[in-house]
Amino acid sequence: MTKLIDYLAEPETAVVFDIDGVLCVYEFGDLSHSACPDDDWESYVVNQRPYDSALPVPVLQRFIQEKGPDRVFACSVAEDYEASGKLAFVTRHYGIPADHVRLVSSKPEKRAFLEELRDGLGLPEQRVALVEDTVKTLDALSDGSAFTTVHVTSFFA
Repeated sequence: MTKLIDYLAEPETAVVFDIDGVLCVYEFGDLSHSACPDDDWESYVVNQRPYDSALPVPVLQRFIQEKGPDRVFACSVAEDYEASGKLAFVTRHYGIPADHVRLVSSKPEKRAFLEELRDGLGLPEQRVALVEDTVKTLDALSDGSAFTTVHVTSFFA
């Protein structure tokens, strides 16, 4: 493991995982990451229920199981029609308690969730980490905060 992953494994560190592309393998099409154009996504999710058959990431399952549920959270942007599928996926495949999952309407709201965790758990910012696949989201969080930022590929080292 890398130094960063070792830091996340420490009991006092709270780790927040994004869902799509992090906890959930982003492979919705037959031979493509996407099953449909963005304009058809809502209909696709409602009718095909992709989170029912989406795959988890084994290395993240092991990490979360070893860390335990107390300081593990998930936070993802989700429309109303995606919410139940994403929540069920995370609780089913990772054992993250439902009250540790926050679905937000925009990426900037992820920072607010991290701040809420920091305050609620009484932690310094650097002890709250976000694991993401979108570099722009990680960069935005790093700008003006001391939250720990982790690109999901750090788990693959």
